Amino acid sequence: MVDNPTKIYNDYVRANLPNSMSYDTGTDRYDINNHSFFKFKNSNWYFNYISKYGYSAFSAYAVNGFEPALVFDFKGNYFRKSATDSTFGASITHARASSATMVNASGNLVTVGNNVPRTGHHIYNGSAWVNEGILHESEARTNLLLNSGTLSTQSATVAAVANTISFTGTGTVTLSGVSTAGPLVGTGTGENNRVNLTFTPTAGTLTLTVSGTVTNAQLEAGATPSSYIPTAGASATRAAETLTVPAANLPYDNTNMSIQIDGKITYADSGSTNTALPWRWRVDNNNIIYNRFSTSGSRTGQPQFLQGSTSSGIDSVVGGNNVYSPNTNVPFNLAGRYGSTFINGAHEGTLLTANTTPTSLPALSSTDLELGQLFMGTIGQFRMWSDDLG
Repeated sequence: MVDNPTKIYNDYVRANLPNSMSYDTGTDRYDINNHSFFKFKNSNWYFNYISKYGYSAFSAYAVNGFEPALVFDFKGNYFRKSATDSTFGASITHARASSATMVNASGNLVTVGNNVPRTGHHIYNGSAWVNEGILHESEARTNLLLNSGTLSTQSATVAAVANTISFTGTGTVTLSGVSTAGPLVGTGTGENNRVNLTFTPTAGTLTLTVSGTVTNAQLEAGATPSSYIPTAGASATRAAETLTVPAANLPYDNTNMSIQIDGKITYADSGSTNTALPWRWRVDNNNIIYNRFSTSGSRTGQPQFLQGSTSSGIDSVVGGNNVYSPNTNVPFNLAGRYGSTFINGAHEGTLLTANTTPTSLPALSSTDLELGQLFMGTIGQFRMWSDDLG
């Protein structure tokens, strides 16, 4: 008989649990205090947390004594719906009609298949690769270059819109034809050394002359770089992604709601009121709750908190015009309070001034929520309460 290493490991772990933790054979879960976990690594994370900071009847996700009924901790791989521990697949629906790439804990590019979420995506912080949660790109992109793994001199047809070229390696790409921007010079191997250049050509043929080593190269229509799309003898497209939270999984109260999201966003100054929408809960344009980033006018990245109902109209609270600046992987943390008689928000812990003109919340109890509705970047955590956190 061949030993089963997984069973041996599980039996050992369950026989040597910390004193405050137990394994329930009936539910196949690890229990500690008033918490229950599907996996040992999650229960062990919680055990280490309370060992360091002390036990509280409230979880690390609670605010002002209020536990969120819904938690998506993409970094910690913890999910909760209807105030009960859950899983990614049971809590949220992810879709993408193509494969896509992400960066793993070792800093290596890896490819995942159609409709596979890119959780555990890592970003280099200058000294280490850090898990930033789920990589989500709501916009489809096409790599116009051929044989992009090791790039050679070639031409591509481009439109008269913002285009971005990026690559890793120590070589150089020089542009000619419909644009002479650059050149773009590499700084080293590996994804921590990916360089990029955004330019707007005239429509026509762009020639890219390569010298030295240029690897994992990408030329895409767009004002920001996106995740690498490998190509061979033809261009390739990464499909748009969606993250949908079914209405049945959402907490809802017609007088008070609180919602928090954090992550890292990549965006350009498009001059648009709706430059990015990290999430949107919408029946129609008159019955809606959402966050957005605005780069309209002189704004470089204004966080806005909005709600609307047919009877109350649209109400909002906004931060400063230049709270954020366009770039890749811009950290953000937004928290909003939405009520039948108020709306308020906070960004990076800075509380704004409440707007007390609303007279109702929209009826959203039967409506799905769109997470990352118009969003390029990573989401670390998303939480919802059917309470006013005050």
